[in-house]
Amino acid sequence: MHRILNISENLETDITPLIGSIQWRSNINELGDQLDFDIAFNDAQYFPKNPVDIGNAICLVNQEELFRGVVVTEQKNGRQPIQYTCFDYAFYLNKNKAVYQFNKIAAKKAIEMILTEHKIPIGNISQLNTVIKKIYVNEPVSDIIRDLIDIEEKETGVKYRMEMRRGKLHIEKKEDLLVKATFKLAENIAAYDVTRAISNPSRKRSIEEMKNRVGILLNDQIIETKEDQDLIRKYGVLQEFMQISNKDKVQAKNIAQKMLEDLGKIFEENSIELPGNDQVRAGRTLELEEPITGMIGKYLVKDVIHRVEKGIHRMSVGLEAV
Repeated sequence: MHRILNISENLETDITPLIGSIQWRSNINELGDQLDFDIAFNDAQYFPKNPVDIGNAICLVNQEELFRGVVVTEQKNGRQPIQYTCFDYAFYLNKNKAVYQFNKIAAKKAIEMILTEHKIPIGNISQLNTVIKKIYVNEPVSDIIRDLIDIEEKETGVKYRMEMRRGKLHIEKKEDLLVKATFKLAENIAAYDVTRAISNPSRKRSIEEMKNRVGILLNDQIIETKEDQDLIRKYGVLQEFMQISNKDKVQAKNIAQKMLEDLGKIFEENSIELPGNDQVRAGRTLELEEPITGMIGKYLVKDVIHRVEKGIHRMSVGLEAV
């Protein structure tokens, strides 16, 4: 059972009996998750008082903690249910701007310095050893961290995923985190694979954004190229160039290879609806077979919206072919 806990002045209150509906979401392109819920309005004398207020800590749990964050918005419309929006603690990284000057320190140390200064609990951070020498002036803290990760990725060719879990920021290598999501219709029957209950499948495929030949420019001169001959033969030449600075010259080959990997493919926009499973979040992988649209194989979860209403858990999932 999903429960919501309100924490204020070190007092934890289970407000689940007051809750109407719950929705939480994650997106692979965003740092931080969002939780929305509503509480029935009632001014009857003996009705339990609503303890939720802006700035309170909120936890969503279901056997284990799924979300921990802070109430940032309250919406009241007459006697309609009161609506609350919460963000996890990455909210402070997204909303604060800062000035940093890093002088030859490892990317991991720079990120840990930022998180410590902004009092964000640190989870597992991979060994990001690229040496950073850069100045950031009045930039969002989350953008600074993303840029540090991007520098590491260009240097090493390894991709990383950044996410909040149980109130801590984790930065880990992007791996094929395959989720075997299941659901139960009742406690006394066996669990079923959620992908056996797909509804509203949608699939769009396009080469509009494909690039099968890429080049790196330094001072307007081509210094590196990469191409996919199979894609060129089938779809014709689709070309893209990227301008780099002198400091990135030694990484030109890695940058070109990463560009081709990211752009040299048929782009897909897919979505499905499924029975809810808490393990499904942005950055995870689902394996499915959907014969109507032809979605077969492994798909990366780009975004997911979970909804719980009247005890029923459903989720809408956006997918990208792996």
